[in-house]
Amino acid sequence: MMEIFSKVKGDTEVFTVIGSPIEHSFSPIIHNTMAEVLNRNFIYTAMEVEEDCLNGAIKGAYCLGIKGLNVTVPHKIAILDLLFYIEKSAKAIGAVNTLKYSKNGYIGYNTDAIGSAYAIENAGYDIKGKVVLLLGAGGAGNACAVMALEQGCKKLIIANRNVDKARRLKKNLLKFYDVEIEAIDIKEINSIERCDLVINCTTLGFGKNENLSPIEDKNFFIEKKVQFVFDVIYAPWETKLLKDARSMGIECLNGFSMLVYQAIAAEEIWFDEKIDKEIQIEICEKLSEYFMEKKNG
Repeated sequence: MMEIFSKVKGDTEVFTVIGSPIEHSFSPIIHNTMAEVLNRNFIYTAMEVEEDCLNGAIKGAYCLGIKGLNVTVPHKIAILDLLFYIEKSAKAIGAVNTLKYSKNGYIGYNTDAIGSAYAIENAGYDIKGKVVLLLGAGGAGNACAVMALEQGCKKLIIANRNVDKARRLKKNLLKFYDVEIEAIDIKEINSIERCDLVINCTTLGFGKNENLSPIEDKNFFIEKKVQFVFDVIYAPWETKLLKDARSMGIECLNGFSMLVYQAIAAEEIWFDEKIDKEIQIEICEKLSEYFMEKKNG
């Protein structure tokens, strides 16, 4: 007898992620898992949108009444011109990855900063009052910089191979936050006095750079009194940076939980509802297990 699929009904809401390419996106698995765990009546899909179709895609989504979208490459900056309003941290980051429907148009948010904050907080580390060393000044670095400032860090040190880029990021951040910020060449990190938290937003440790680390000397972690290391990379699951830090007794975290928690933050925005920390952790653990099973074949 034919099975009747009754999960999607006339009142089922649709959410989506747009980008190009998009077939690799892990977002549908994350959000549809969350719909199941939280017993919400929505489905989440992924839609390929080329750069020259972005304007039409956003107008179409709005006319269809799609209440929320995620935005990924290459649209995170171009989308800024198509929004009714942009939230403060997204303005500071200069990119948007989450849209929420309003009667006047879509409102833009960036949940990468919130996601990284949840990841570190749920791992048991408190950033408030800490000295943060941020490695890298690109998109992820910008988001993590905003996160550290929003979480009340005492000082932010931005270290980048192109020091001018680090200085530009510092200049932009000072428009929004009154916190001590230093911009240095990444080669100069050994000259800093100390840092409590290290955040890696470079590509060292990923792909062809898998066997590299932005911190070459393991003694750095002890000499600078590092307490915690967060690497936004999650493939490989443990980068050389994390292996080295862990070998020195430093608590470490990779970027997979940030991927999950930024999605959780998006749903909190869409549904105007705070998700309990215990449920956040449960969802993250469930998805981590799934990811590792798929990765290991």
